[in-house]
Amino acid sequence: MLQIANILLYVSILSVLIPIFLLLRRKQSFKDACLKILGVLLFVSAFADLISFLLLKMSKLFIPILNFYTLIEFFLLSYIYFLLGKNKKVVFIIFILFAIFFVIDTICIEPFYEFQSLPVFIEGSVLIVYSVTYYIKTIRAIPPIDPFDSYPFWINSAIFYYFSFNMFLFIFGNYVYKNMPKDVSAVYWSFHNFNNIIKNIVFTVAIYIARKNFTK
Repeated sequence: MLQIANILLYVSILSVLIPIFLLLRRKQSFKDACLKILGVLLFVSAFADLISFLLLKMSKLFIPILNFYTLIEFFLLSYIYFLLGKNKKVVFIIFILFAIFFVIDTICIEPFYEFQSLPVFIEGSVLIVYSVTYYIKTIRAIPPIDPFDSYPFWINSAIFYYFSFNMFLFIFGNYVYKNMPKDVSAVYWSFHNFNNIIKNIVFTVAIYIARKNFTK
């Protein structure tokens, strides 16, 4: 089981290169605001994964990298929904409140050097609400939106899948990190790594559909 967990770790880290490669093949993609933000997220994710992996191999503390990535990730994904939705003021206010809570949590509840479960849980909850809201908007759209011809639909699906399936993993993440043996922790996070691979594959589908639409 541990061997499978290690394989999933490596594949998860490398999987982000697939959507990045596809995005870089056509620079026209960066003219689209949502794809530009997605591209920034993918590069930040790749950098955070690489640094975390290197620190892990050196037996150094890598948790602060993950905590800081949570804040950046929430900002970038919120910005995508800011661009896609009509309630821009709501998205902006929620991000400000999240940033304030992140600071309070770091100072008073969960130190920055520990895995901060609360911000990740709140991030996931908010983004699931955003994604469900976008699905409802898609269903009610007139004329109807074809999911196979709409790259925002696939970006939204990647976000919904990732946070829905990882929610409970994140809730107990700090407990597992602090109290479980390293082998158990590695197996525990292998489920996250599998979901991360799926997320990056769905992001790749979104980029492929966007590139196809640009060539029409």
